[in-house]
This record gives sequence, structure tokens and C-alpha cells, in this order.
Amino acid sequence: MTGTTDQTRKIAPRRRIAVPLWAVFFVAFYLYVALEIEPHLLYHGAGLIDSFPVFYWGWDFFAGFLSYPGGILEYASALLSQLFYYSWAGAAVITAQAWLICLCTDYAIGAVGLPRWRGLRFLGPLLLLALYSQYTFHLPVTMGVLAALVALCLYLKLAPKGPIGAGVWFLAFSVGLYALAGGPYLLFALLCGLVEILFRGRPRLGAIQLALGAAVPFVLGVIAFGRRTHDAYFQLLPLSWRISTLTSSELMREAVWVLILFLPVALLVLGIAQMLLRSVGSRRSRKKAKPSPAPDSIRRIAEKLLGDPACSRFGPNLQTATLIAATAAVLLLYRNPKVKTLFETDYFSYHGQWSKVIEIGRENPYHYLVCHAVNRALYHEGRLGDEMFAFPQRSEALLLTRQEALWQKSDTCVDMGLVNQAENALMICLETYGQRPLLLHRLARVNKIKGNIGTARVFLGALAKAPFWGRTARDELARLDADPKLSQDAAIQHWRSIMLRQDFVRDADALMLLLTENPANRMAYEYGMAGLLLSKRLDPFAQNVDTLRPVAAPKDPRHHVEAVLLNRTLKRQPIDVPGQTIPRETKIRLHEFFQALQQHGKDKAEATEALRGPFGDTYYYYYFLGG
Repeated sequence: MTGTTDQTRKIAPRRRIAVPLWAVFFVAFYLYVALEIEPHLLYHGAGLIDSFPVFYWGWDFFAGFLSYPGGILEYASALLSQLFYYSWAGAAVITAQAWLICLCTDYAIGAVGLPRWRGLRFLGPLLLLALYSQYTFHLPVTMGVLAALVALCLYLKLAPKGPIGAGVWFLAFSVGLYALAGGPYLLFALLCGLVEILFRGRPRLGAIQLALGAAVPFVLGVIAFGRRTHDAYFQLLPLSWRISTLTSSELMREAVWVLILFLPVALLVLGIAQMLLRSVGSRRSRKKAKPSPAPDSIRRIAEKLLGDPACSRFGPNLQTATLIAATAAVLLLYRNPKVKTLFETDYFSYHGQWSKVIEIGRENPYHYLVCHAVNRALYHEGRLGDEMFAFPQRSEALLLTRQEALWQKSDTCVDMGLVNQAENALMICLETYGQRPLLLHRLARVNKIKGNIGTARVFLGALAKAPFWGRTARDELARLDADPKLSQDAAIQHWRSIMLRQDFVRDADALMLLLTENPANRMAYEYGMAGLLLSKRLDPFAQNVDTLRPVAAPKDPRHHVEAVLLNRTLKRQPIDVPGQTIPRETKIRLHEFFQALQQHGKDKAEATEALRGPFGDTYYYYYFLGG
């Protein structure tokens, strides 16, 4: 008997562990968001997101959100947004939101008798994935959608079966949800009305709920809270002027609307279809006709594609394949590495990770902001005069002459000594992006450089109330207490030594004025010479390259020598002069470049492509074929 039992144990197949499909999906979702999207880039902002909320600890800040409907949810969204400071924490916020939207959608569809369509629960998370893959920020709006879905599930779960009791519960939920979330309450009222009309056979109750949905914002928002009508109805919705006027909120707005409306549309379509099928079925039963196989076929197809959650397991099945295909399609359509490059470039520049900035420039085509960051990185690495033309260049990128680049321009201005210009740029950014910690910290630094210690303390005091910045602010305040003049701070003393004293100058005059006030300003010299090379002004370059050179500046960097040689060659001047002999290799390369250029005649496009490989990193190539 014992032997038989042992044989049975050996023959009996091992039970495989069935992993739920949703679990695998959300683990992969979290890892992708944390490791590929990297929410800390959204927190940093790079001057590309003006919709990221500000948050401070303290009652005064919180009290401001209590004065209008939706303020509580807006406060919670602002707090959760600060977790994007760390990618792992920001990814947890996004994944938790996606999972809750999935869970609520699943429960709602099941509660109205559509279990075969529960696969639609993944549509919300996929839309969130699309939004964040494009590096857009709509967290307050998507939190409003989640609040409406949670309220719907609570209504479906807790409301009594009788119409009067259900109506009372709906009214109670209406007051609470509207005070909490504001505009997204309209979504809750619409969903409840559709459920009652299409699935529970109570059209009168559903109509009352829809009417209350339209009336509650007016009664509570306009009359009770004193809000304007537009604000009372659309707070925390894309139609809100506070959202629609933000530049970054325009990105992916269609996807946000799909996230808001997909469940009402699904309930409307499926509810009407279900009613029509019942009507057709009842007529056929009265005629005793043979039932049509069409409804059963549709149901079987839906089950195969969307699946029954009770049976949805990760593995080689159609449900898994469908979800993988849908996810791959979203990533293929919405993944945006070009935009991520802009965020990474600014983030690495802020943290002084210059080698990473240079690597990004090497791997990507020209972009205004990337070009500026690469030049700044090359300067800090001591390689600007030797390697800048190994990267795509345009003169406008050197000092960021466009207005929209003020976020990046402030740091360059500080490094160069244009502290007043940096302060002006930061104050404009403060009006555009709000009192973001990154801006407060920079403004504190600018005022410390200028000796405005009292103003610096004000900015640091505000910074101390921002999550994750308290220690930094307190440490800097302590250093100000110990050394109010910051005489022991080497960085501050350096910036003070090169700071331009004039209040305002044009970009064209700034570098020369900086060198006039402080001839040792190496960055002003290198950027001044780079600007002359980029504008192809060889005569003033040749006149100033040696006379203005600070002692600390690199002597005879490659591009400077190339420009001097080219200028003398074009003017038919002696190549070698006393005190400056051009290296033989540089002469040979210019000769080879001219020979290769002549082979292509007047066809500049052909020459540009053909000479990019052997000569693309030279100033000769830029002078004749670039810029």
C-alpha cells in the first residue's frame, strides 16, 4: 500500500502557481515608470512643466485650500506630487493611482452585470502610461477621476436597493464628493445616472440624479462657497481656466478626456446594446423563433479578448497576449525619448554631472537647449575650445537668446557673473512656474552673492517648509548665522569676484563688460571667443584671442588655432608669426579640407554630407558648411 502511494505521488503532476494577470501587469508598470520614465525628471521640471503644484508644510498653506470645493483633493494632489522627488516614490504614486482606477473600473463593470467586459479595467492604467510616457503632468485631474470612481463604487456597494434610500445616499455622496473634489463630481453624477437608467431599470431615479448633478455645483459652489459659475462646475477638470491656461496642460489633453469619459461611454454603449438585445430576445421568445447565434458569438469574442477576471492568469493565453499587445502599442505610440533627453540634460546640468550632459549631446541631434547645456558642460570640463564643434552648433544657443529658456539661462548667467540677469530670469520663472523649491534655492543663492542676506533668509525660510528641502534650507541658514558675510564660502566669493556691477546690459555687450571689470573671468573669455567663432567674425576673434586671454584659460585650444589659421589663409597673411607658430597637423588638415571641398563644387548639400565624417569636428567645417 505504501509503495502504491509513493508511485501515486510521483505520477501526480505538480500544481503550477497561477499568477494573476493584473499582478504581473502592475509590477511591470511600476518598474517601467521608475526605471524608464523616472518621475524625478518631472519634479525637476526643466522649465518644461508649468502645471507641477507647489506644496508647503503648515496650517497657512493648508487653510487656503479649504475655501473652495475641490481644495482638499488639490491639496492631496500637491502633496503626492512632491513624492516625485524620488523616482521610486513617484512611481509608487502613479502605480497606486493606476491600480485603484483599474480596481474601481473592474468593480463598477461587474456590479452592473457586465463581467465579460471587465478587461476594460486596464484602459485607465494604459492611458496613464501614455500620459507619463510623454512627460506630461495631469495628476490633479487624474486624482479627480479616481475620486469620482471611488465614490461610484461606494454608492454601488452601500446604497440601499430602494429608490428613496438610494436617492438619499446619492445626495449624501454628492455633498461630500463635491466639497472634496469639485468638478469631478459631475463624472460621478453622470455615472450614477447611467447605472440607474440603463442597468437598474430606474429611469426616474437616474434622471433625478442627473438633474442633481447639474444643480449641486450651483447650489454649493456658487451660492454656498461664492465661487464663479465656471469655477464651481469645472474645478479640477481640463475645462478649468486654472488648468487650460497652463502651457504644459495642453499636451495630451485628448488622452485626459478619454480617461475621464471612457467609463461613461462604455456604460452607455453596453447598456443600450444590452437593452436592444433583451428587446430582440423578448420578441423572438414570443414568436418562438430560433435564437440568433450573434449575441452568443459577441459574448464569446469579448470573453476571449477581455477575459473573465476570475480566470485571468498570466501565461500563454489570449487575455495575456491582448494586454501585452495593447501595452506595446501604447509605448510604441507615446514613448518619447526626445523629450526625456531635454529633462535629463537640465537635470544633469543642475547637479553638475557634466560628462553625462556631453554624452547626451554626442548621442542626439541638435536641439537649442541641449546645445547650450553641452557648451556649458564642455566649459566646466575645460574642453570648450577643443571640442565644441564636434557637436551641432548654432550661435543662438550659446547664451540662450530666446525668452522661453529663462529657466536654464539663470544658471549660466550666475556662472558667468551676470547675477542681475540671473535674478531677473528667476523672478520671471517664479511668476510662470510658481514658488518651486528649485527656484527658491536659486534665488537664495543669487541674493547671497549680491549681499542681500535678509532676502536670502526669506527665500530659505520658505524653502524650509518644502518637503525634502528642509535640511538644505536649515543648513544654509545656520551658515548665514555663523558667517553673515559668507567670507568662508569659496563659491560665493568666486561669484562675487566676477559679478558684473552694472544693472542691465545687452547680451552683445555683457561678455566684454565682464572682461573689462575682471580680466580674470575665464568663462566670459571662453564664451566671448566661442560667440565670435559661432558668428564667423574672424577679424575681432584674431584681434582678441590672445590679448584678452586670462592666465587661467587654456592656451591655444584646437578650435582657436584652427580659426587663426583660417583667418590668415583667407586674408593671405603669413601663416606663422613670431610667438605663434601653427602646428603642422593643423595646416595639413586645412589643406585636406579645401581639397575635399573643391571636389563638390557649388553643391553645398552634397559637401555637407560627404565632409561630415572626416571634418565634422573642425571649425573649418562649421565655417563653410555649418551654422
